Parts: sequence; structure tokens; C-alpha cells
Amino acid sequence: LTTLPPAEATQSTHINVEGFEGQYGGIEFSNEQATIGETFESFSDAWGGGLDPSEFMGPKKIQKKEGLGGLELLHTSDPKAVEGKDGVNIDNLVKKPEMKGPEMYISEEISTEFRESLLARVGVMGVIYLKTMPPKGSGEEKETEFSFRVEGTTAVKRFAMQSSRISSLGNGLFHVRTAPSEEPIPILKYSLQPKLTPLPLRVRMVKRISGTLLSLMIQYVSNPDLPQPLKNVDFILKLPVDPTLLKVSPKAILNRTDRELKWQIPEIPLNGSPGRLRARMPIDSDNSEEEPDIICYVKFSVQGNTSLSGISLRAAAEGNTDFFEVDHRYETGVYMCN
Repeated sequence: LTTLPPAEATQSTHINVEGFEGQYGGIEFSNEQATIGETFESFSDAWGGGLDPSEFMGPKKIQKKEGLGGLELLHTSDPKAVEGKDGVNIDNLVKKPEMKGPEMYISEEISTEFRESLLARVGVMGVIYLKTMPPKGSGEEKETEFSFRVEGTTAVKRFAMQSSRISSLGNGLFHVRTAPSEEPIPILKYSLQPKLTPLPLRVRMVKRISGTLLSLMIQYVSNPDLPQPLKNVDFILKLPVDPTLLKVSPKAILNRTDRELKWQIPEIPLNGSPGRLRARMPIDSDNSEEEPDIICYVKFSVQGNTSLSGISLRAAAEGNTDFFEVDHRYETGVYMCN
């Protein structure tokens, strides 16, 4: 007699992968799950540095395969700049805000590693940029020269100066002197003490394996002390296999070429309840004894009038307008949980 499959194998599964929504048969996933209080207990604690901080985690670039999810880019036109009538480049018609003087801003990159819900390591690398008035093209260019103050440096571990352009006057006061440049000039670099590094987002990944069924849940919560909510946050889950069946919640984008599942979150509220991303898929029963290596990467960038570290730029003396402080920015380097 032919062996019949178990009853649960005949149940349909709703697939939420964008572009492939619908009911698919083969495997049914149970709805058994712990409450959010049980799975997320004490998750919002330990702001201002987290648990078990260690040294800065260097960036590890993941090699990407060419292609867009298995579909190669179709070249439908010559990849030149779009031109309007009379050969005028349309990009040149967009008006850019006129500079009133030298501008300065801070750019920071944060890298973290969470292991389950614990913070294993964290680090921030920051750069202070100077944007001079653009050179006029004449032979006699006037140098940009002024003094400024760096405040909020309690968490800084070390500073590094570009000594050919800037010098320290002590007590957080610096003097800069440089020729005009078309591009922003990095004049100061710094790193933060891990234990004093603020975390914009805490992430936790929960993994359960039942037979050949792998269930994953990623939980995330924003730092309530951020000046503004994080927007357009990407969660990229590296899958151990190319799934034959997949159930996700909420909707996600599946890239079979790179074995990636990506959620795009428009905004994470500052004081909202923890968010949840879930995925379930069958895995190869032959490797059931081996724990699959699963990593989730988080990507976001923020631009605003404050830096993540709390460092700020001020004029050397009250009332001076030697430079203009423009929007600062910070973004993720390698922000991951496993």
C-alpha cells in the first residue's frame, strides 16, 4: 500500500512574498507562539551602552553576486546622463541652495553585533567634515581660516586630526586653515568608548527548529531617547537554504540569488511596542543535526540637526559666524544579530 502523507501536509500555506501572494499546499505551520512579554522580557532595558560592550567591530563586506534576484538588468538605453533639448543636462537645472560661508557637519557610522538579545560588541566611528566655499578658478584663492569648538566629547575614546589643515588649541578648541576645495574635507576623526555608545535600535533574533521546519522571529525596538524616529529601515535575513516553501509576516522581498529575505520598515516609533518579523520554511532533513548559521543585517541612515554621539560644533566665541553647522548624519556599518 502507498503510504499517505500526514494530514498536516495537505494543508495550504499563505505566502506573503511580494509578487507571489496566495495559498500554497504542502506544509502547514502551527500558530503556537509565546506571548510578547515572555519572548521579549526586559528587552527595552540597558540603554546608553548596552550589555557586554567590547572593541569596535570592523566592517565585513559581504560579496554580492551580480544580477537582480536572478533577472539580469536589461539595457534598454545608453547609460548616459538624461539630456533635454539643445543638449542641456537636466541635473544642471536643479537649483542647489547657495552657500553663505564655510559649512561643517558630522558623519558617524555605527556597527553592532547582537547575539540573541545580548549586545556582544558595538562601536562608532565619526568624522567631522569641513566644506569650504568652492574655488573660483583664479590663481589667487583665499584660504579658509577660523577657530571652532567641539562639545559633548565625554564618550570619545580618541581623536585624530589632519594636522596639515587643523591644530588643537586645547580645551576642545581647534583652529583650521586650508585652501578651498570642491569636496568636503575630513579634518577630525574619532571613535567612542563602547560602554558609552548610544544604541539607536536593539534587535533580537529567536530561532526554533521543529523536525524539518525552521521558524525565525526578529524583534526590534527603538531607543526612546532618539530625537526622531528611524525611517526606511531594512532588515536583511541571510537564509541557510533557498526555500521551496516560505511564509513571512509582514510582507518581504525574497532574493533567491543571494538567499536573502528583506523587510522594509517605513518608520519605527520611538515609544511603540516591539516590532516583529517572522519567517518559516522547511530545511533539509539530512542536515538536521547541524544548526543552520543565520544572520540578520539592519540598514538605516539618519540626517538631522544632532549627531548620534551627542557631539556638537560651536563657534569659538559667542556671536561668531565663521562657519555654518548643517545637518549631521549617521548610518549603519555592520549592524547585525545572530
